[in-house]
Amino acid sequence: MNKKVLKRMICIVIAAALLLISAGCGGKTDGEKTSENQTDKATGNNTSALAQTTAETTTKKIDASPDDKLIALTFDDGPYSPVTERILDVLEKNGARATFFVVGNRVASYKSSVERAAKLGCEIGSHTYTHQNLTKVGVDGIRSQLEKTNDAVSKITGHDITVLRPPEGAVNDTVRANVNYPLVLWSVDSKDWKYRNAEKDYNNVVNNVFDGCIVLMHDLYPATADAVTKFVPELVAKGYKFVTFSELMELRGVKLENGVKYFSAKPKNQAGSGETTADKAVSSTAAATTATTAAASTTAAVAKTGTTSTDIDANVDYVE
Repeated sequence: MNKKVLKRMICIVIAAALLLISAGCGGKTDGEKTSENQTDKATGNNTSALAQTTAETTTKKIDASPDDKLIALTFDDGPYSPVTERILDVLEKNGARATFFVVGNRVASYKSSVERAAKLGCEIGSHTYTHQNLTKVGVDGIRSQLEKTNDAVSKITGHDITVLRPPEGAVNDTVRANVNYPLVLWSVDSKDWKYRNAEKDYNNVVNNVFDGCIVLMHDLYPATADAVTKFVPELVAKGYKFVTFSELMELRGVKLENGVKYFSAKPKNQAGSGETTADKAVSSTAAATTATTAAASTTAAVAKTGTTSTDIDANVDYVE
């Protein structure tokens, strides 16, 4: 074998070796890509399963009928975990639900409470982003307050907000025309914002509740949680079922409309079923006086909860 032939054979062997090495590396890369794709798919499946579980948890219908004695328990101005979590404990223990009208700029700070409430089947509504009286801002201000709150909540729950409680109960024609939600007022005011006394809160609720009522409370005050701990099991024992606002309206056959105020949903055999007019109306002067008194009484709560003065609801029955 001459040198030229030997040289050629060596070159062929080297070239073949290089091709094999290259093919081997390429195969590994394809394998890695396949593995990555499988990981992506697995992650996607896990995410989908989690979303499905959350949806099943939050949309499960409560065991209640239109003929049951129903109460829609509602809380404003939260979340505030030291109080909200205690209320959720009571609701979970008693198979009860409530609607929490949250202030949007508080949501991120107490994310876990919002998430837990939603998973327990409670309803998360809007109380604006900064507890803003919507009658005092223009159309752009109204939309901004509502959109920012919805964004904050939907990031946690995966669901858009569907109901609104206007701060101070304040509504005018501009508000009605520019909100994409029903307006949830109330028919029983615990006045927990005023007394911050568990016994008074308890009495104000149990002495005034009726089938189809909407109860106003605030998950800011420890006394509120104390009162809830006492009256929820007592009223359940008397045959009442605690449902969300939307569940109450659905069970009573009330079709919700944006910009319309709702105060209660009494049984159809009683007067005032699904009332959309004020059960209790106060004059603008009386409302202003109530609001001033309520604002003056919030100093201690502000110090304890870290809220600003605008986080505290004036809680007038109705402000036109």
